[in-house]
Amino acid sequence: MEFPVIVDAKYCSPSEVKLTVAKKVLECNNGNFVITDSEGHTLFKLDQKKVFLRELTVLRDDGDCPVVSIHKKKISLHDTYQVYEGESSKELFTVWDKNMRDTAELTYEIQLEADSEPTFQVKGDFVRRNYEIIFKESSIAAEVAKKHFSLTSMITGKSNYGVLVSPNVDQAFVSAVVTIMEAIHNENKEKHSGKHSD
Repeated sequence: MEFPVIVDAKYCSPSEVKLTVAKKVLECNNGNFVITDSEGHTLFKLDQKKVFLRELTVLRDDGDCPVVSIHKKKISLHDTYQVYEGESSKELFTVWDKNMRDTAELTYEIQLEADSEPTFQVKGDFVRRNYEIIFKESSIAAEVAKKHFSLTSMITGKSNYGVLVSPNVDQAFVSAVVTIMEAIHNENKEKHSGKHSD
């Protein structure tokens, strides 16, 4: 099945790609949130150090150029995340929770701007960072799991998990989805602990 190019064809690889999501263990709210390749090179990083989505978050490449901007919108009873190209007003896709149940077992739906119905789903255990991004309910676009580490990132003293991106899948798209899932998990953890951080 052919995957669509969502952000840019330059972020697609003909072979399977292993990415690592790294964040400093001791400084969760002030540490850096970066997504690296298997060699430990930074591919994407958050505009700000906190992994929380407020009204606007920008994911940048290693040269500080904006790749996508993520807007959090409060629509009806659940949060919706709209993702735009760079810092423009060109919308690429929207992410929302399908069931509005307990966050550990949610299914998220992703609708591309050009489509009339959701094209991707995100399913799994978000608390344990073990979930899949599924294309048209049949093909795995990316698998997120603690087991997909690279040795380089394991020895940097950061809290890591891995992302296995299928061939020809847009890595910037996957990274934006992973960033949204990380932020949702962090915000819910803050709510449940009774703390709130700006």
